[in-house]
Amino acid sequence: MISTLEHIIPGVPILEILRQLAGEKQQVYLVGGAIRDILMQRTGHDLDFAATGDVLQLARKTADRLGAAFYVMDAERQTARLIYHVDGGRRWRLDFSALRGKGIQEDLFARDFTINAIAVDLHDPSKMIDPLTGAQDIKDRNLRMCNPDSFIDDPLRVLRAVRQAAEFGLRMAPDTLQALKKAISGLERVSVERQRDELFRILDGERAAVGLRTGFVLGVFQGLLPELEGLKGVGQSAPHIYDVFEHTLAFITELETLYSVLVEPYREEKGSNLLYGSAVLELGRYREQLAAHFGESLNPDRTLRGLLLLAGLYHDIGKPSVRNVDTDGRVRFFDHETRGAVTACERAKALALSAAEVDRLMLLVRHHMRIHHLAKTGEPVSRKALFRYFRDLDAVGVDLVLFSLADKLATYGVTITAEGWQQELHVCRQLLDAWYDRREEYLQPTRLINGSDLMEALDIQPGPLVGVLLEEIREAQAAGQITTRTEALGFARERLTSNTED
Repeated sequence: MISTLEHIIPGVPILEILRQLAGEKQQVYLVGGAIRDILMQRTGHDLDFAATGDVLQLARKTADRLGAAFYVMDAERQTARLIYHVDGGRRWRLDFSALRGKGIQEDLFARDFTINAIAVDLHDPSKMIDPLTGAQDIKDRNLRMCNPDSFIDDPLRVLRAVRQAAEFGLRMAPDTLQALKKAISGLERVSVERQRDELFRILDGERAAVGLRTGFVLGVFQGLLPELEGLKGVGQSAPHIYDVFEHTLAFITELETLYSVLVEPYREEKGSNLLYGSAVLELGRYREQLAAHFGESLNPDRTLRGLLLLAGLYHDIGKPSVRNVDTDGRVRFFDHETRGAVTACERAKALALSAAEVDRLMLLVRHHMRIHHLAKTGEPVSRKALFRYFRDLDAVGVDLVLFSLADKLATYGVTITAEGWQQELHVCRQLLDAWYDRREEYLQPTRLINGSDLMEALDIQPGPLVGVLLEEIREAQAAGQITTRTEALGFARERLTSNTED
């Protein structure tokens, strides 16, 4: 344990640095998640420190020594955060807070769960401070609250319990589960921003589908994601094998698995399933590009993966409002993706997501049927269709590849045919090929003429028509129909004549 802690940040003797900066009079403790992760043999990237004395000064000095970004979270409560990037781009978050109560024991009793109520004194790291036997709970796979008022003190712990039980594969102790149920109404007092952040930690964590299902069973999302309750019991016709709600949760499960199979470093056991193995054979060559794509962020505190799963929760949210039953008994949901995009936008804004996140979420919901339609023809995707797809979606078109594959699997389940799955994979491969290998040729051809050229050659006035003709020329270029300036002008002249005659 001691050697592990001393090298917890590779190449950085963080505990020794803190000992030097604190001196002998200031007490500093490493608490919570870092110790839990070591005992669970997990890799974490968050460190929490509780200290006596001037905590903000200690945090600021640590930031200066490391060259880390320093943020005061709450000056009155003496809490600060450091963001430190090590070689390779890995980001570590170091949180500092004032010791609560009269000492470390009282501080630990005030924490959420026993697995997080373990500490190590940096001046005496030879033993753990574990008054609530959290280490034994880790061994027994139990999630147990630290005290009877844990959820009353902070109702957000309701969501945190759901996340940690799922992520770490723990069982909630009976008294903890009962206290959680009684505290759900208290979430109304918690800001939407704090609830949103905990939701994204569920979405971006391991076993997100398990956490979401647990949360829905307990009713902890009714205030945060109220529209999703309306999906329960909404029946669908074949090829769907689930109602809309169960399909949505199956979608999340498949999306999690596909992400691990196609984006994360390859592990043979994850691709052992025939369907996932086929996906790896078709799309595995793009693993590095996909990892870079999803490694980008629209917000420093949230990932694209989390946003992708949130969009998955809302991809069929429009179905209940447009559900229609034909005379032959077949259930249809015409234009549910358009209606759903509006609802998803409203919820995203209510969650105080950024404008870029709202736009991305809307695009995913609005266009989630698009690849299905391309695959339905059974034909190769035309260059014109490839151009239009990425013209409308840009980089979101890459997200939609995983999105569509998850939707396909969640729709058919065990009834899916090898042919139907391969058709979807073939379309996805063509889309990724166009984006990563043929972008200049298929999607962003060099402009042959500009608006001034068109107005002069065709004797037309400035206006919307010029933009329409330029866009049609770009599309024809992408389709390989024209390659020269002369051909571009001839094409525009023909289009202008045709429009005049019409």
